[in-house]
Amino acid sequence: METMTTTIRQERAAELLYQELSILIGAELDDPALELLEVTNVVVSRDLRVAKVYIHQDSDIQRSLVLARLKKAAPFLRRQLAQSLTFRAVPELLFYYDDTPDQAARVDALLQSIAEERESRQQDEGSPLSPPSSSLSSPDFSSIDAQKEDA
Repeated sequence: METMTTTIRQERAAELLYQELSILIGAELDDPALELLEVTNVVVSRDLRVAKVYIHQDSDIQRSLVLARLKKAAPFLRRQLAQSLTFRAVPELLFYYDDTPDQAARVDALLQSIAEERESRQQDEGSPLSPPSSSLSSPDFSSIDAQKEDA
């Protein structure tokens, strides 16, 4: 069974690769399909031979095109990394598209729409001074208090 723990060496290598690849992809590649590309994460294998590079791009260019162009640029990026880093061997670069920013934006939009819906319900039900009548309002304990006083 393979453990998912990372070593300090892996973390340091991933951080160096993240920094260098962010600079290289942003400044050195002359491909218009790769403009505004953001490196979101780098995960390095235990033996430091493979690096999974997660990228994200906000433009309308197809993901498959971006990943194909990055795969084509990988040998160039590895040569540049070999010149700037002191690794014994530069890891193989595997590129993956990171959906996390898109998913976070979707969740934010859903939360915003829920907040707007609640606000409009509160405005429709009465003045802003009246307590909200949603399921999140505080329960009415007056009947319980009355029963305690009778006892």
